[in-house]
Amino acid sequence: MSLHKFNPNDKGFTEEAAYLNEELEESYNMSTYAWHPGMVDDDNNMMKLRMTKSTLTTFKMCPRQYYYQYILRIPQGETIPMVRGTNVHNVVEYFWKQINEDVLEVVKKLLDEDKQITAKKLLEDFLPTPEDGFHYEEGTVIEQWFEWNWLRLLVCHTDKTMNLWQPVGNELEVHAMEDIEVDGVIVPVHYKGYVDRVFSDGQGGFIVMELKTGKWKEKPYKYSGMRFEMEFYRMMLVKSDYSEYLPVTQWAWEYPYGQVNGGDGATWVIEDTKKLSRYASKSIKTMQEKVIRAHLNNDFPPVHTENCKTYCRHTTMPCGYCDYIDICPGWNMIKEMTL
Repeated sequence: MSLHKFNPNDKGFTEEAAYLNEELEESYNMSTYAWHPGMVDDDNNMMKLRMTKSTLTTFKMCPRQYYYQYILRIPQGETIPMVRGTNVHNVVEYFWKQINEDVLEVVKKLLDEDKQITAKKLLEDFLPTPEDGFHYEEGTVIEQWFEWNWLRLLVCHTDKTMNLWQPVGNELEVHAMEDIEVDGVIVPVHYKGYVDRVFSDGQGGFIVMELKTGKWKEKPYKYSGMRFEMEFYRMMLVKSDYSEYLPVTQWAWEYPYGQVNGGDGATWVIEDTKKLSRYASKSIKTMQEKVIRAHLNNDFPPVHTENCKTYCRHTTMPCGYCDYIDICPGWNMIKEMTL
């Protein structure tokens, strides 16, 4: 089945330049997800392990899924939630591209004249819609996202901080590199990631913002998972020396459609990074070492092993949604043990 995709942006997925310098571009070209010790290219140049937020979170969920997805590169099937998320991100990216100083000046004038309805309509017109409409509830997600940003704009207008409403960075593609030592082996790593938005905090620092289109649960694991992601983005900005977006003093995430699939509702969270970053960075370091160690030893075990005696929550989450379930030795082992 062909899913309905929508991207109103002229130049692919990102607006900003991907590389700060030729060294980073060369580093990316010399990196691969399928890295192994001693790996070189045709010119005998040492290859690097490519690492992203998604590779770390996938490995954390299941090393075998990581192996199938990133090393063997077995294609995954697209799902409606995946396409919904991409479509919404593309619309939001496009929206922020259109909001320049001239537009904000007109909006400010209208708000000064107490013409909120006109100002709101002017901004809403910058939200593109496919000719045949949306198919996967993207309109609901975008509407709820816009309502929150509209309320934020009203607060900025009241506080005379309209300049803080608009992001200073929109869909940043960030690259960085470093060498990591694990078990006495120095492994060259190249990082790649996309930062949805960067906002000024008004005091010389910056806020990294992540947009999510899935469900939100008011549970500790959701907070720890998001902090893991946000610290990865902060770390990349630091290691890439994106000085114009440093220091990152806060991070934030928005779940405008957080009620989907039994979620707890739309949620927006903003946190100071000072203490939380320290704990999240330790989690990232631990996961990086596990990923590298797996590559060094060529060992990517499934979540399920012979130690599993009965079905557990992993049977349906994440295994129930894994595209590789039919070829996974861990899953087949569990089925045999429970017959």
